[in-house]
Amino acid sequence: MPQSNSPRPRRPLQGVRVIDLTKIVAGPNATRMLATMGAEVIRVEWHDQRALDLLRGVRPLVAGGDGDNLNRSGLFNNINPGKYGVTLNMALPQGRDLFKQLIAKSTVLCENYSPGQMDRWELGYSELRKINPRLIYLQITGMGKSGTYDNYVSVGPTAQALSGLTHMSGFPEPMPPAGWGYSYLDHSTGYYGAILVLAALFRMKRTGLGCYLDASQTETGIMLSGTAALEAQLTGKATTRYGNRMHSADWAPHGAYPCRGTDEWITIAVQNDDQWRALGDVLGAPDWTRDPRFANASGRKANEDELDRLLAGATRLRDRYDLMDRLQSRKVPAGVVQKSSDRAERDPQLKHRGYFVQLPHSEIGSWPVEGFPARFSNLTADVGGLPGRAAPVMGEDNDYVYREILGLSSEEIARLKEDWII
Repeated sequence: MPQSNSPRPRRPLQGVRVIDLTKIVAGPNATRMLATMGAEVIRVEWHDQRALDLLRGVRPLVAGGDGDNLNRSGLFNNINPGKYGVTLNMALPQGRDLFKQLIAKSTVLCENYSPGQMDRWELGYSELRKINPRLIYLQITGMGKSGTYDNYVSVGPTAQALSGLTHMSGFPEPMPPAGWGYSYLDHSTGYYGAILVLAALFRMKRTGLGCYLDASQTETGIMLSGTAALEAQLTGKATTRYGNRMHSADWAPHGAYPCRGTDEWITIAVQNDDQWRALGDVLGAPDWTRDPRFANASGRKANEDELDRLLAGATRLRDRYDLMDRLQSRKVPAGVVQKSSDRAERDPQLKHRGYFVQLPHSEIGSWPVEGFPARFSNLTADVGGLPGRAAPVMGEDNDYVYREILGLSSEEIARLKEDWII
């Protein structure tokens, strides 16, 4: 296990060992949160293309490498910092035996394989709890491991569709549902998964009991759908797409508006008459801001199409950052629509909070990853992991895990490598 030269304060989950059998984003994001809190997270992977985490080959890739690029994906490295990595052939009985030895020495198992895969390997919770009664087993599936859809396969966008979020996203009808361009539901499920594990750890500390956690990605999506499901239950009203506009209150203007430059935008959300007057002042009080139709909230909402047209004509002449700052100084909710380059290079708030963290990676050198989206008082939690490292390269920590945790000899490790087990 690599050692740090400088002492680090004890972190909340220090001493908790997590075996990570997850892929893509939902599962790895859950274990990333646990690593951030100080857990020793050990990713278990294998070289076979059928078993390989898809994210290891997803662009953008850092230039260089020996051609396979398994360790150079920006997305993989951003989702998996602070973890240790081993290779283990779970398709072989000898590999599964080694896995059971790891489970006996661990606290938590997280996996998001296809439903039924662990049971086919005879590694489901009912079997693993015999080895480690205190084991906390988090299983993330698309629809949950009970009910009509318990064996349906899924990825983030399919669970998102079942949850109703896809139907809610996009421009108003008759335009078709747009969904999300990126699987944000994967991230949300990861956060919920980490919360479930934390709750189970708290319970285990009090009772000494482990447990099985059955996390449904679809049900996570339903929790993110706001009042849509509640409205259908209470009124029978179908979900309607509203685009950027506020449908449940007379907030107008409420949307994204063009600014000076190419594809430059700002969002503005006026909630009351005071904010409306402040917006007019910032824009130089053009005549249309004094139009009687816009004098109160209900009038602005009733004439929202015309209001948006006039406001867009005024904002397109302004610098987006300057306009945001001036509106915010008058207590008008406004935010620049930032591009990736803005977030990575320009945003002074992210720089002040140290959002991007440089971590040493064994193959590509120092690499910036996204930090933890909160700050703690009198508590240490950081994205670097113990003792401060980026995502693991394939099999980087085989020697530490198999020698120091499982107690295997050099000869035994060499033989396992020859037999293509590790």
